[in-house]
Amino acid sequence: MPIAEVFLGAFLQVLFDRLASRELLNFARRKGIDILLKKWEEMLVNINQVLDDAEDRQLNGDLGVNSWLKNLRDLAYDIEDLLDKFAIESVENNAEAKPDTSKVRSLLQSCCLRLSPRAFMFDHTMRSKMEEMDNRLKDIIAQKDGLHLRENNEKRSAYRQVDKPLHTTNLPEPCFVSREVEKKEILEILTKEENDRACVDPKVIPIVGMGGLGKTALAQQVYNDDRVTDYFDVKAWACVSDDFDMLAITKKILETTTSHLPCEGKDLDWLQEKLKEHLARKKFLVVLDDVWNENYGNWTILLKPFQWGAKGSKIIVTTRNFRIAKIARAEPYTLKPLSQDACMTLFTFHALGARNFDHHPDLEVLGMKIVDKCQGLPLAVKTLAGLLSFKVSPREWQGILNSKIWDLPQESNDILPALKLSYLHLPSNMRRCFAYCAIFPNDYEIERDELIHWWIAEGLLERKEGESHWDVGLTLFNELVSRSLLQELSSSESRFLMHDLVSESRFLMHDLVSDLAKLVAGPAYFSSRAFDFKGDQNNAFLARHASFISSPRIVQERFKIYHGMKGLRSFISLVKQPKYYGRSHLSKKVLCDLLSELKFLRVLSLCHYHIREVPDCIGKLRLLRYLNLSNSNIEKLPKSIVALYYLETLMLRGCRNLIELPEGMEKLMNLKFLDLTDTSSLKAMPLYIGTLVGLEMLSKFVVGMEIGSRLKELKNLKNLEGELCISNLHNIQEAGDATDANLCMKERICRLTMQWCKDFGNFRNEELEAKVLNFLCPHPKLENLTISYYGGLEFPSWLGSPSYVKMVHLRLHGCCRAKVLASLGQLSSLKELYIEGLNAIHTVGSEFYGTGSPFPSLMTLEFKYMPSWENWSHCFDNEEVGVLFPCLEHLIIRDCPILIGRLPSQLSSLKKLEINSCPLMDASSSIISLPSLNELNFRGCNEGVLKSLVNLTSLTALVMQDVLELTCLNYEFTNSLVKLEKLEMISCKKLMYLWQEGDIIRNLACLKSFVVKSCPEFISFSVEGDIELRSKLEIMDSRNCINLEKHPSMIYTLSSLQDLTIEECPKLVSFPKTGMLASVISLNIRDCKMLLSLPGGSSVHMDEPSSNNHSDTTYRLQNLKMYGCDSLSASSFSENRFLPATLKTLEIESCGGVESLAEILVDRLQSLKEIEIKSCTNLRSLPQGLDTLSHLTMMRLWECPALELECFPPLPPGISSFWLCECPKIKSLPNQLRRLTSLQTLIIDTCESITRFPNGGLPPQLEFLHVTGCENMKQPVREWLTPLTSLRDLWIDGSVGGVGEEEDLVLPLPSSLLHLNIRSMEKVERLSSSLPPSLRILWIRNCPKLRELPQDGLPPSLEHLWIWGCGILEERCRKGTGSYWPLIREIPEVQLGDYNSESIT
Repeated sequence: MPIAEVFLGAFLQVLFDRLASRELLNFARRKGIDILLKKWEEMLVNINQVLDDAEDRQLNGDLGVNSWLKNLRDLAYDIEDLLDKFAIESVENNAEAKPDTSKVRSLLQSCCLRLSPRAFMFDHTMRSKMEEMDNRLKDIIAQKDGLHLRENNEKRSAYRQVDKPLHTTNLPEPCFVSREVEKKEILEILTKEENDRACVDPKVIPIVGMGGLGKTALAQQVYNDDRVTDYFDVKAWACVSDDFDMLAITKKILETTTSHLPCEGKDLDWLQEKLKEHLARKKFLVVLDDVWNENYGNWTILLKPFQWGAKGSKIIVTTRNFRIAKIARAEPYTLKPLSQDACMTLFTFHALGARNFDHHPDLEVLGMKIVDKCQGLPLAVKTLAGLLSFKVSPREWQGILNSKIWDLPQESNDILPALKLSYLHLPSNMRRCFAYCAIFPNDYEIERDELIHWWIAEGLLERKEGESHWDVGLTLFNELVSRSLLQELSSSESRFLMHDLVSESRFLMHDLVSDLAKLVAGPAYFSSRAFDFKGDQNNAFLARHASFISSPRIVQERFKIYHGMKGLRSFISLVKQPKYYGRSHLSKKVLCDLLSELKFLRVLSLCHYHIREVPDCIGKLRLLRYLNLSNSNIEKLPKSIVALYYLETLMLRGCRNLIELPEGMEKLMNLKFLDLTDTSSLKAMPLYIGTLVGLEMLSKFVVGMEIGSRLKELKNLKNLEGELCISNLHNIQEAGDATDANLCMKERICRLTMQWCKDFGNFRNEELEAKVLNFLCPHPKLENLTISYYGGLEFPSWLGSPSYVKMVHLRLHGCCRAKVLASLGQLSSLKELYIEGLNAIHTVGSEFYGTGSPFPSLMTLEFKYMPSWENWSHCFDNEEVGVLFPCLEHLIIRDCPILIGRLPSQLSSLKKLEINSCPLMDASSSIISLPSLNELNFRGCNEGVLKSLVNLTSLTALVMQDVLELTCLNYEFTNSLVKLEKLEMISCKKLMYLWQEGDIIRNLACLKSFVVKSCPEFISFSVEGDIELRSKLEIMDSRNCINLEKHPSMIYTLSSLQDLTIEECPKLVSFPKTGMLASVISLNIRDCKMLLSLPGGSSVHMDEPSSNNHSDTTYRLQNLKMYGCDSLSASSFSENRFLPATLKTLEIESCGGVESLAEILVDRLQSLKEIEIKSCTNLRSLPQGLDTLSHLTMMRLWECPALELECFPPLPPGISSFWLCECPKIKSLPNQLRRLTSLQTLIIDTCESITRFPNGGLPPQLEFLHVTGCENMKQPVREWLTPLTSLRDLWIDGSVGGVGEEEDLVLPLPSSLLHLNIRSMEKVERLSSSLPPSLRILWIRNCPKLRELPQDGLPPSLEHLWIWGCGILEERCRKGTGSYWPLIREIPEVQLGDYNSESIT
């Protein structure tokens, strides 16, 4: 059911606007083509008049009309491209006519195509293009007539006959699952008494969510619930749908609530009067299902009869549009997707008529994948399940899994019509913007600001006089969110609307909505997948907008499909999973080749790339409107970029190596958005940037001294909005420049940073800087202000002015000479205040608070690095103020070394308190009640402050560090910690005990985590000795406590303890004989040099099987790590003391006392998955029977020089990774290695006694093989390497198989190889082997004589070439001069030198 062309009406309107523009008409008259363009306009108008009928017929499956619409779309794109070229020619002609006042023409000539002065449109090529387009337009008209398309004659409903849904009823679904929480919440809202509510309007409850989410099903469940029936006097259900027919709706409700009242032929007045009479003084519930109406007037008329009902009356509205909730003045109830388990229950009910897969286990995995595809959408689950109803063939289920929603049988497909309605209800201009989202792959996090910029650049936004494109785009985006077509992923600072790509909101599109966007967009929009080299080859040439999923390194082949997209307008590189890798490597040659093919680009986004040089050919993209090179390594832009006359947006955020912008930037007269955020190396602005009066965003301005770079350049930039950082303010020589900047009139700037330099040398002028800051008074609408390194002695009066009613965030940073703070307490909306590095401040008091009630909204307050601050006064006129910070939740005081004053006494809202490195602060004589405090971080301070804190009944986390005089926690402080969950004691040098009284621990009933680190005097948890720990403790961590000899014995009997870590406790000798740590899951013991044994006792001896089995059933230990316990002997592991059957990971490292592990009874460790033994210098034997460990997948043996084995013991068949490193006395690998069919990784390093691989060779499925440092392995490489047909990663050096002894290196490399690492082959001069065609990474290291790469070259798949310690070859690969440079210049990353060398491509 294709619907790919339904936004063509909006597209044609763009062409009409272009054809009617004054500039184009003047140009056309001069060139004699005005008659032809007028003819085109008339033909397009003729076409536009039949579009409604064409789209209707397309939706009904008319293939001829569908083909006609596709041809029309392609022609419309080509005409727009041609008109844009006309515009470029017009600009060139105008520039040519004014040689003395404009350099645009010369720049266009030198940087672009170097055309002759005459207009290029009238050379032979362009004349042919115009003639071709004229003929295509005539063909479109002729085809239109042949299709007998009708002219538009009336407004169409968004519903088509083929899509019109059945009216819903109040009867519930037969299988309703997992909405019990939602149902309960809505029932509570329905039945809640509201005594304070007037009875004029009933309460409206909008249930909002995307189509198919189950809004109606939930409403049906609520409607039919007995509690609802009992609570309400009258109930009614009306399906509203697309046509908001008040007469029909009122009639339906009246017929439902009355019996035998004839309503046929009655008008609205009669119906509403009767409904009013029937509902009067009754408590009613009305459900209005599937509401689309956005007309407030219609809504108020419909509600008139309901105003006469009794208190408690309710109206439930189900809708996809959050705007409906606003019209109803109600809080929306947002419905979320169904859980995976609920979807599975629903699916099995409709597919198999059952509740599970017990009778069809072979279908369960397929069923789960089909349900995953639905992403919690019940309608999709039901539809796909219905298609499989009682079909039990896996092949049929696989077919449904692999199908697209639009490929499913139309008669059984309810998904597409349900979703399509949301699209068809969009205005035409919004449809194009929605379709643009087809470039995003499924599950992509959409950045709002980026998408709006792309819409602007593509000309998709229609604006009225006086409106900015940005505001129009923001409104349209919010509308898509309101209509549930986009879903907000994370909250953001919504007040900062402009261009903050770091903190802005991100949004997701449900996979099925994304599929709808792709269906709507058709082949004009292309979305790639990561590492997809092929894509949709058949239709790629039709693409006009394309995205590209980047990867760590990008080869030429990945761009191949884009070279065929000659008419491409958008090329957008997307980072699908940025957490897995940073920036992408791309060679300059490959990028230039691509850009040279894409001459019609309007949008080019290349973020997060290791691009150091932007190719000059970018200046040939003369239609480019949006260029994003953010987070790249560029140092400068090419001069040719100033030829991009139509460029509107230039994004350079995060380009920290950017030194300068090119000269001539002032010629980019259409530039509106210039993002220079986080460009720390940028030291100057291009001259005369103030002439770009259309700038709406200039995130950074670097003040210079010469004319054209001074601060007064900001004077005429009246449209600036969003974020502005003014740096290098110390360069101002005349205070009048600050006045000329005219900040006080720039009301749309919401985030402002004023920054001087860090150097406070003699060149700084205190008086001048004070005047400058005073004259830089911003507009009262400012919301966020940062002042850094200001050198004046005081702050201007405007900084604390109450007129800044929107100021919510203020940071004063590094203002070293300021002696007095401004009256910041008068900023009534201020929520966050950060004061840092104000070295000259001695007192904070009444001057800080101002008059009246200070800081009424402040939630976060930070004082940091205040070396001279002594006194914090809380008084006005010597009288203490009761409440200084009524809303304060987060207080940080850090690095204030001479601060003596105390905290404010009333901080009832405080939730988080951090006091760090304030050693003189002492409030022991005062009492500070903190009933709401959740977190307390107390570091480097006087213990007396702690004594002043009382009523800590809400505290859940306490961290104490460097409290020098603290010997133990006093009873008064700890007695109120009834909710404490986390306790950390760190570097308290005199701490000996936690508590004097052992029974205080009983108050800590909620304690889950206890950590004590680097407390050298810590002896015991209580003066009284052993203590009784509460049963909720989960984590116990003791580190670097050199006097700690034992833990409380009760710790070993706790049923809650899961994680126990003991590090650097040298006096710990043993664990208690009683108590078995039965609940612990992870045990880590490190550097306990005197430890003689592990926890455990005789109860686990193998000679007591019944006791054994019982004991193991109570164990939970899964991970055991032992490190640096030299006194621990092999007997600790004998007879499996504390090695229970639950163990999964065993790591033993640097335990010199362990000589044998042969006593471990491995037959009882059948859960063991990983074994790692490292640096056990005296180890002489391994456990026997390793091959019986059926779950063992990984074994690593490192640095065991005493371990002597003639033959390594057999390994289990399920092992997948085996490492053997630096074990010089092991003489052979396990026999029958070839039979280990699961082995994928084999690493053998520095094992001098191994001379060959076992008979039979290596398992053919091996994927990773590293063989290095085995100097006596002389077995020819071809014998063991050739059979490895699945090998992906090979590391090999010159000591193996004699491969480094010849001048020619010949390796039988398998075709599957992806990574080859060759090292330390001192005699090799030539790589004679052909490299595999799939090779991606080639590393060559320490081959000093190597001079030649393979004769047949390097494979095109190669992504990373690294040559280090190969002087001759490195020289031949030098950039520009080396003989191999033409061979390697397209490789994404080429390193010559050590780890720190940068790519030369």
